[in-house]
Amino acid sequence: MDRKMISLQVRAESWLKRFLEKEDGDTNFVSIIVIIVIILAIAGIFRDQLTKAVRGVMDNLLGFLGVDG
Repeated sequence: MDRKMISLQVRAESWLKRFLEKEDGDTNFVSIIVIIVIILAIAGIFRDQLTKAVRGVMDNLLGFLGVDG
């Protein structure tokens, strides 16, 4: 019985060590965060132009549908 418990403990410790040291996906996460920051910065810089463009598109769409906006 002690052998089984020791074996399970060693396997659990080994799994935990591999889990904590595993770095798969970390670079993907960082790159996604960087891309989001860049998009937000661009949106902040061009906020007025984006707002005007969206308003223009919505006005055209509402006019096409015959809805008073």
